[in-house]
Amino acid sequence: MSTVLGSHLSKTICCAAVLAFSATAFAEDKPATPPSGAPDMTKMGPLSRPVKNPDKKGVDEAFKSMMEACKRGDVDAAADNVDFPVIMLSDDSSGAAKSFSASREQWVAIMKPMITNMPKDMKMTHKHDVTFLSDTLAVAIEDNGISTGQIKGKWKSMSVLNRKDGKWKFKQMAEAGWGDMPPPGKGSASANTKTPTDTIPAR
Repeated sequence: MSTVLGSHLSKTICCAAVLAFSATAFAEDKPATPPSGAPDMTKMGPLSRPVKNPDKKGVDEAFKSMMEACKRGDVDAAADNVDFPVIMLSDDSSGAAKSFSASREQWVAIMKPMITNMPKDMKMTHKHDVTFLSDTLAVAIEDNGISTGQIKGKWKSMSVLNRKDGKWKFKQMAEAGWGDMPPPGKGSASANTKTPTDTIPAR
């Protein structure tokens, strides 16, 4: 996946360089126009969505709401902070990347055992650093910690959030090590859950 993304990024940069060179070379003659078939990057793509109002407070509130719901053991309140379907990304014990798009019912089925059965002595820590791709799309890299009984540890995770109806919600969640756990389907805790067509594929 990284190779494909790198290829697309390289192509985008090359296109931008060609357009910039054309604009400079022919500025005295006539306004530069993009090659036939090429998109106008001021109207489509990242140049059309510059970050003008980074709402860090709003993103912080989304994380706070999610954490408070989890601490209360309220999985439905936690789900209210998610924009479904949500992309769940992880890797398995062999290191292969796995992902699937989860409905609300599937997400609740995955999270309910973890959220509702938290040990009373569990202590959790969380910090996040957010980068805005636009005023409505953001990526957060998270530092997490847990301490309960003999289990103690720290790990990184990642979330993509989008602003929907004036509120930031989680659109993608990424955390290592969950790829060997099959997504909920028939026979799961949720009677209404159906197996997704893009259930974690073997790679």
